[in-house]
Amino acid sequence: MTVEWAAADDAAGLYARYRRERRADVRPRLHALWLVRRGHTTREAAEVLGVDERTVQRWLAWYRAGGLVPIEGRHAGSQGAPSFLTAEQKAEVAEEVATGRFRTAAEIRRWVQERWGVSYTEGGMYALLKRLRCAPKVPRPVHEKADHLAQARWKKGGSHPALTRSA
Repeated sequence: MTVEWAAADDAAGLYARYRRERRADVRPRLHALWLVRRGHTTREAAEVLGVDERTVQRWLAWYRAGGLVPIEGRHAGSQGAPSFLTAEQKAEVAEEVATGRFRTAAEIRRWVQERWGVSYTEGGMYALLKRLRCAPKVPRPVHEKADHLAQARWKKGGSHPALTRSA
């Protein structure tokens, strides 16, 4: 398999790009290109990366078709299913949650169902709230045997006197 390498894509340049890359889906692609550019076979590159040889061949085909642009531009996986709610509806959910009107995710699910007729599972609602960056409001745990007066005295510096050793 022959690859027409761009002049700027020498081994050192590919290695530098590979080392700088932070996206987990792009980094192995650049690593494979660097290995092949250095003279390794697609099989050897695949073994180093722990992927199938066909995957490395596909990445090389992307490179031959458009250089580094398709290598860095493609996203791993699919985009997922379309959202049940529009962007405006999601913004409204986030605003309502921010007011503090809901105590549980089940209440939010019921409200969304009544308002727009969209049914979410419990896990789906938690995932939506996470995507909307809505944090749950939970009280701090307090032990049932906690002595609140002793804690208040301690905070004000009124703890027991220091123990001293007598001679």
